[in-house]
Amino acid sequence: MSGGPLDGVRVVNLSETVPGPLAALLLADLGADVITVERPPPGDPARRFPAVFAALSRHQRAVSLDVADPRGLGLFARLAERADVILVGQRPATARKLGVHPDQLRARFPDASVVSVSSFGLTGPGASRPGHDLVFQAIAGLLDGPPGAVPVVDMVSGFLTAIAALAAIAGHNRDGRARTVETAMFDGALALNTFALTRELAGLPPDATPVAPAGYGVYRLGDGARVCLAVSYEAHHWRALCEALDLPDLARLPFEERVARRDEIDGKLASRMREWPAEDVRQVLATAGIPAEPVHGPAEVVRTAEFAGRTIDGRHLAAPFLIDGRRAGAAWGVPRIGRDTAAVFGELGLGRAELGRLAEEGVVVL
Repeated sequence: MSGGPLDGVRVVNLSETVPGPLAALLLADLGADVITVERPPPGDPARRFPAVFAALSRHQRAVSLDVADPRGLGLFARLAERADVILVGQRPATARKLGVHPDQLRARFPDASVVSVSSFGLTGPGASRPGHDLVFQAIAGLLDGPPGAVPVVDMVSGFLTAIAALAAIAGHNRDGRARTVETAMFDGALALNTFALTRELAGLPPDATPVAPAGYGVYRLGDGARVCLAVSYEAHHWRALCEALDLPDLARLPFEERVARRDEIDGKLASRMREWPAEDVRQVLATAGIPAEPVHGPAEVVRTAEFAGRTIDGRHLAAPFLIDGRRAGAAWGVPRIGRDTAAVFGELGLGRAELGRLAEEGVVVL
């Protein structure tokens, strides 16, 4: 795309599956020159579902490099040297081993901003743990409640609006031209369903979008608690799960069979997890490196180790990102109506007397 608010901004994207590529997609849609670095064949795991990959790959230039090879890493460095933003999506230990941890990238490419999206963050008690969408819904309390309890379209529309505003600001800084950048809640809702809609528009079959296999869902333990498993397409996670639960006859099942026989296989998983002592199941899942988390309600979320440090003064949820290692923003408390009217307009030269008259006439609230 040319002529967008981010025209002239170069982004090098070294992330895959959904969160990082979605961010790269939005930046590309707004005019950035996005170069996506994909692993060699079979490439991004999202390619398993053609509609997903198609939905996320537009408006980008794609290269394929093995950054685990020093030569591939050298080629990546040549891209990164010319980047305004480097987008990475690996877990911290993996990123550091590859030489693409944000700390390493900032040291090597001081003129580039580095944006990281990972499972639990770059530091903290969950930094090394794997995960897929479903376990984050579970551990964040999103699976605990009736339909509509989380206003996802409202939330996504807010994120899109923030991105649009940032794009307008960046464009104005670049060329001094103000813009109207528009989004709508319907667009947000469509964005949420982009994989299925892309499938329909392209005439692709139903399996072009993700189908939950056995091992991807919520299961009850013997003590009544619920645990979420997010064992998706990765064969090593499936084998680890079967070994941990002593189900060797299921360990070699391919992804396609786990989809086709989901009810049958899930029944075996569910029975085994109900039969074993609950604490034993929790322990084997935790030590086997399987994407698995408890299904929390909000009251439980705020008591978890992962939640610690994600509030301001213990009363307000902090911003969902770190800037140079610090939580952005500050909590000023919930303002009363008109709390800052006098101060703000005072900075613009309006005196107390004039503001008072306006307040008496119902024009302002002080």
